[in-house]
Amino acid sequence: MSLTLSINGLQIQAQQGTTVLEAAKSADIHVPTLCWLPKLKPFGACRLCVVEIEGLRGFPTACTVPVADGMIVRTDTDAVKDLRRETLALILSEHPYSCLACAERSACLEFQSTIRKAGVTTGCQYCPKTLMCELQKLVDDVALRDIPYPISYRGVPVGKDDPFYDRDYNLCVLCGRCVRVCSEVRHLGVLAFTYRGNRALVGTAFGRSHLETDCEFCGSCVDACPTGALFDKRGKWEGKPQAVVASVCPHCSVGCAINLQIKNGKVVRAVGHDEGPANAGELCVRGRFGIVDVVHSLARLKTPLLRRNGRLVEVSWDIALDAAAQGFRQHTGDEFATIGSASATNEENYLLQKFARVVQRSHNVALAGGFPQHSSEADLLDSIQTLDGPALRDVREAAVILVIGANLFESHPLLDLHIRHALSLGARLITVDPRETKMTRRSALWLRPKPGSDHVLIAGIIKALGSVADGFVGVDLERVAEITRVESQTIIAAAELLGKGAPSVILYGSGVTDYPTAGNTLKAISSLAALCHARVLGVPGEGNLVGAYDMGLHPALLPGYRPVADAQARGDFEAAWKVTLPPAPGRGFREIVEGIRGGQVQALYLAGEMPPLPELAKLSFLVVQDIVSSELTRCAHVVLPATTFAESDGTLTNLEGRVQRVRPAIAPVGEARPGWQIVRDLARRLGPHWPCESAADVMAEIAALVPAYAAATCRELGVSGALRRFQPLATAQMEPFSLDNIPTFADADFPLTLIAERNLFHHRGVSLTEGVKGMNLVKDEEIVHLNPGDAARLGIADKALVEVVSAHGTAECTARLTDGVPVTTAFISINRLADSAVFPPLASGVKACGVRVRPMTKSEIRMTKE
Repeated sequence: MSLTLSINGLQIQAQQGTTVLEAAKSADIHVPTLCWLPKLKPFGACRLCVVEIEGLRGFPTACTVPVADGMIVRTDTDAVKDLRRETLALILSEHPYSCLACAERSACLEFQSTIRKAGVTTGCQYCPKTLMCELQKLVDDVALRDIPYPISYRGVPVGKDDPFYDRDYNLCVLCGRCVRVCSEVRHLGVLAFTYRGNRALVGTAFGRSHLETDCEFCGSCVDACPTGALFDKRGKWEGKPQAVVASVCPHCSVGCAINLQIKNGKVVRAVGHDEGPANAGELCVRGRFGIVDVVHSLARLKTPLLRRNGRLVEVSWDIALDAAAQGFRQHTGDEFATIGSASATNEENYLLQKFARVVQRSHNVALAGGFPQHSSEADLLDSIQTLDGPALRDVREAAVILVIGANLFESHPLLDLHIRHALSLGARLITVDPRETKMTRRSALWLRPKPGSDHVLIAGIIKALGSVADGFVGVDLERVAEITRVESQTIIAAAELLGKGAPSVILYGSGVTDYPTAGNTLKAISSLAALCHARVLGVPGEGNLVGAYDMGLHPALLPGYRPVADAQARGDFEAAWKVTLPPAPGRGFREIVEGIRGGQVQALYLAGEMPPLPELAKLSFLVVQDIVSSELTRCAHVVLPATTFAESDGTLTNLEGRVQRVRPAIAPVGEARPGWQIVRDLARRLGPHWPCESAADVMAEIAALVPAYAAATCRELGVSGALRRFQPLATAQMEPFSLDNIPTFADADFPLTLIAERNLFHHRGVSLTEGVKGMNLVKDEEIVHLNPGDAARLGIADKALVEVVSAHGTAECTARLTDGVPVTTAFISINRLADSAVFPPLASGVKACGVRVRPMTKSEIRMTKE
């Protein structure tokens, strides 16, 4: 309903429920605020937005008063201005205001670094937020020229015990924005007001460190703070950025929109973009604090390298590319293979697979990570098709949410935030996970199945829903309970929640796709979704895994999921690429490695991550294209330095199919080049001239061959990006699947089932826990979690050093005892699954294996420390 009101004599149309402040802002009428933020509920604490409203006594706050038809508001009367000045003066009496109240403030900015006032270092020139502080602007807005109150300096020690930001509450004005954003937006409630009156401060319960609370170090409190009270350590003294460039966080598949703040040609800060469709300005610890040290890693490759006389030496780009072309020219067809990156742009991955197929005549195209290698092409297609299901807003609006095999609090925190928002509105959460997590603690129901039995559990839920479809009539709930170790009453309760007909969403992650039973579980999920009319969303790990498969980074699939074996599909691409393609699919990752071992694959173009396997030494020619130096680059014949996302132009596709643009925020580091340009320049040396001169040209070619990407052809994709949709969309349907072949991981020699979590704290060869200061305090690695009963039986104490042994290798870890891990089960978080010695080196998609765990002796511990 539209209402009409008058503000300062201007007639304004506003919707019912709009506040006076919002109505004024819509008409570009400035009303000063301090405690107000668009994403927070009206608070009215700072009293700076007071106005006069005809018919109301006193001076109400504009942020709390809803508009009414015929309302007459005045925001700039003398009485209002005087009250604002007096209010701000009182607020600043507990803030070091010497610079703010100085008559020479506007004239001394360039000299502030040489000035000391009142003999103490408390002026604006000593604040990390100077020139970005809202108080500096407010003083000008209300024309405050003098503060008649003495400074009441708190003298609180600066808190520096948290890994990513400092807390100087001497600068706090008690606006409450940090407290409210933590409670209202993040739904965590870590921060609160402590004490009252003149002792009031902001802090955690009982004054604990943020590491001892549920803080996820998202940085929202830092971004909400209007002063320098909260400020990130990494960019604390960088000052006001010279430029801000919109981009996309590459760390996971949610695809959060970010703003990169630039100073002196470097990225100094990454903050959330308020208009981001996936995150609305919010980020996780990786996005907020794990980008600068990736872009400016000390291990960055800056020049091309060529192996001469057994050593890698710096050479020019022409020499390096000529050498790479010469090496690849000798090995075409099945002798050549390429491995791409699920973190690279769509443009780079498209040209990479095109290079393999057109220039090298090979379908040996793969990802080292991504979808498990033991799953079939059909399983991949089923998984990707479910990605064309709901948008993230459907998760926020769902009444029932079923999460299977995904600890989203740690792997995809912003997706977990959408779930927390839904729960705050009354949604019910069902979690399927053998391990206790923060998600299971919030769940209305927690189903704890035996590892690898998810498809049987879902069959039980389908049976409990009363299905009489083929394949489910004979399902016995008691037998399901026996196989899965989930009580039949719990299965029935889950079915009752899902069967209420309310909007529901099913989310699944690596706990589904990384088991040998992935195909059956995906069919079971599809059947369950069809029965309860739920929408299904697969949750990939890496930032552009969806885009990589869209671009054809698969040995059996051309771009757009057109099968290589389909003559019509091949014909379409042959006409566009002016080449004859081999009719048979190529080798996947596992088969590539086996081909290297057997001598069939002689040359490898590695533009993504993979473990430094000993088989690589058998290659006749290895080219590594990466952003940092690693074990892989050290064994290469040619090394080609690529740019990071912050130096590149291109697109990424998130888990809901949203194509978003990354932009070059800074110049390439050293002589690094964008990945798509490297592939193009290499192709030009080996074949016909590829005409693409920009990332936009590459995307135009993609859109011509993959119509789902037609909306992404615009060079200036907005912050919202464009949703790509493959037609026709797959719809969930009842599908028969086998309840047999439950995998068994443990045996007499290895009696514990070790479950691995790929924690995604890495990006293109950079380990965040190693390369970002403080990140190792947030994410545990090299720690094995054991049930106390198993630990007692094995003589293992909490925090003891232990040896974890499997049929594939040995690892030394620290033991943590917790009832959150089932008996006869162990859990480990691994930065990159391929890096773990206890898992098969080729099994990038293996979730579990059998192990035995023993305490290390004192002499072994001494040797480890030495």
